[in-house]
This record gives sequence, structure tokens and C-alpha cells, in this order.
Amino acid sequence: MMIDRNQLEILANYQNTENPVISLYLNITPPKNPENELNSMIHNTLREIEQDNRYTDKQIKRLKKLMEQIEDYAASALKRIAGTRMVALFADADGFWQEYHLPVGLPSSMVVAVDPYTRPMTMLLDEFDRYCVVVADSRKARIFSLYLGDFEEFPDVFIENNVPDGVRVKQSMTAGAGGTVKGGLGDKRIERHIEDHVHRHLKNVSDKTLNFFKKKNFTRLILGGPDDKTLPNLKDHLHSYLKDRLAAEFNAHPDNPAAQLKEKAIGAAQAYERDNERALLDEIIDRSGPNDKGELGVEPVLEALMLGQVQTLAIKADFKTEGYVCPNDRTLSTYQRTCPVCGGDMHYTEYLADEMVEEALNQNAEVQHVFAEHETFDPHGIGARLRFTL
Repeated sequence: MMIDRNQLEILANYQNTENPVISLYLNITPPKNPENELNSMIHNTLREIEQDNRYTDKQIKRLKKLMEQIEDYAASALKRIAGTRMVALFADADGFWQEYHLPVGLPSSMVVAVDPYTRPMTMLLDEFDRYCVVVADSRKARIFSLYLGDFEEFPDVFIENNVPDGVRVKQSMTAGAGGTVKGGLGDKRIERHIEDHVHRHLKNVSDKTLNFFKKKNFTRLILGGPDDKTLPNLKDHLHSYLKDRLAAEFNAHPDNPAAQLKEKAIGAAQAYERDNERALLDEIIDRSGPNDKGELGVEPVLEALMLGQVQTLAIKADFKTEGYVCPNDRTLSTYQRTCPVCGGDMHYTEYLADEMVEEALNQNAEVQHVFAEHETFDPHGIGARLRFTL
């Protein structure tokens, strides 16, 4: 099944200190051989956990059995999965098993930890809003959804209105009138008649888009149209609810091939996302002075996170850092080995950045994975917009 942000937060909150969770991301995009890749990852992961003194013999035994179950599943189930490029699987020896099929491919990986490794999922959800894409001209409109790189048309929402052309209007207006309509006021009447039909058509497109948008729980709207007055006129007819969610526009005709429309829609969505990322980073940097609502770098952001100050966590898509996490109360640190809250031992993790992402989600903070280049932000790799200052 697909995953949304609410499901992701529930997944990120799951923990099992007795039997570790296996998080598997398996790219099954042809011509890859996912079964061979899975076998190699299992072999390497087992070798690592057998050398890790954090795991007991009993835990290792159960992990081995669980990995055998995952291999058996892969051998029988992967061939039946259609329209999928990535399988994300989270499981433990106590029967926890969550599986998601994604139309976007990421590098395969396997992680064993006390909780699910969800950062790749948060990156995907952050990178791909649920876009409603409407491509219209003065006569037709097609509606698509764009989510996680999957572009799906909804032909039952196809809109085609009987907008007349100038010749047909002139013929209809002169038929039975005993003459022809020539220039001046006659031509203006024809033009107004056609424009009236076009506006009614675009109003119909707007109304159907609003109903479809709400029904499918989209987050953003992208409009496509020819290089004429269509898009400005369509935007004029949009309900304020849709105007507030309009992300981007591109030049196209409804008759263009779906593959071409998909490419243009993805390009428009990515440009919108990059612009938003840069605006957020500029704000964080501008407000990163003393007693202001911006922080840059691991230590300042980590401190703000532990104090519940973070409103938006901004993190480079490839950013990594290591540190320590308390298994009892999830206190995070880059250097402390004894938890300052409960006094227990902190556990080393090479995925401290991912723990920070999960902690931000647990606090209902927004997480923005940054793909855009930014000269000032890039050396830090992580920053935050704060709810309040102390």
C-alpha cells in the first residue's frame, strides 16, 4: 500500500527494545535482480550484527529467522507486484510487519535498530506533494494526479464543452436573418458570444477541479494550458481555496501525449519545491542571530529539538552525522554517553540525523528535506526555524 504522513508518524513512533526492527528498502526496478540484492544485504547485515555487542544471542537468532521470512516473502511476492519500483518493509520478531509499495526508486538498504528507519520515506513524502494537475484550453480539459512520481489520468473527469468557432457562430447568427453579419458591431457580437462560451467552459473546469481536489485530498494544484489567455482566465474562475494552493503553471495543450504532460508537470513541481526550499533557508539564515528564531548546525539544532522549539527542521537530503540516543526517553546527543534525563546508558548510532528527523516528526514539527543548492546553508547541512526563543 501507499503511505501518507499520518501513517509515517505512527510508523516512526513504533519502538521495540526487546527485538530490533528490520527496515528494508528494496529497489525492484527492472533490470535489477532484487532477490540477489536482498541476499547480499542480509549476508552483510548479519555479519555486522554478529560483531555488534549490543545484540544478545537470542536477538541475533530471532533476527536470522526474521530475515529468512523476508527472503521467502521476496521469492514469492515480488513477482506479483505491479506498478512498483520500491518495496519498503518494516518487521520485527514479535509479528510487526508493515509493507509499502512505492512508484519511486531509491537505493536499496537494510537497517536494524530499535525503531523503523523512516528517513527515506520522509524524504519521499517531503519531495512529492499530492498534486492535482489540470491541463485545459478553451474547449477541453484533462485532470491528472501527480504523487511520488506517479502520473495518473482520471478520464471520467475529462471535460469537453461545445465552444463554437467564429465561422460556425457567424453562420448561426446569419441563418434566417436575411443577410450577413459584417465587421464592426457584428464581429464584436460574435467575439462576445464565443468568449461567453469559453468562460462558461472554464467555470465548469474550475468547479469540477474543486470537487475533485477535495475528494482526492490533494495538497497542491498545477495548471497547464496553451500560450494564450486560457490560464489567466482559468485562474480568474478558480475558487479561493484552489488559488491558495496553486503551485505552478506550464505551457501545454490537452491533446499533448500524457508522457509529455507528465514531464512538464514534474518539472513545474520540482521548480516550485526548490524555490520553497531556498526561501525557507534564506529565512533560517536571516534569523539565525542571537535570540532570534533560526538555528544552523547540528549542536544548535539538536539543543532546540530537545527543548521542543523546532517548528521546521531543514536538512540536506544527503546529510549524515553520528552520535548517541537514549533508548528509554529518546534523548539525543552528539557526545554524551550517559543520559542527562534518566541517567541510563546512551547507545551509539551512525544515524543521528535520522533520529533527529524522527524526533521532529514526533513533536509535530515540519521536516523539509533540502535538494536545492545553497552556498550559505550547505556547509551546515541542517538548520531549523523555531516556534519560540528562550
